[in-house]
Amino acid sequence: MLPTPYVCPTGYTLVVRDVDVWSGGGAMINWQLQILEGAKFAAGQFTVESIAQTAQWRGRVILNAGETLYFESDGPTDGVIGGYLLLNP
Repeated sequence: MLPTPYVCPTGYTLVVRDVDVWSGGGAMINWQLQILEGAKFAAGQFTVESIAQTAQWRGRVILNAGETLYFESDGPTDGVIGGYLLLNP
């Protein structure tokens, strides 16, 4: 099951800073993170190793109010996306 896309709320700017993705291994798995109204900005691939694997992305991506942050993968993954919301004056 994929996580619910996150829509940046009205009156805010979302800053994505860190992404950590985990896979239990055993399959070739592709993943990506994107702004639906813009572009993909993080992606990776896990190999067929039978051990747990992690992938990280560090940076700064800005989403404006109403834009959607979306994660997808073609296999079982888990993870955390970190950042912050800025209140627009």
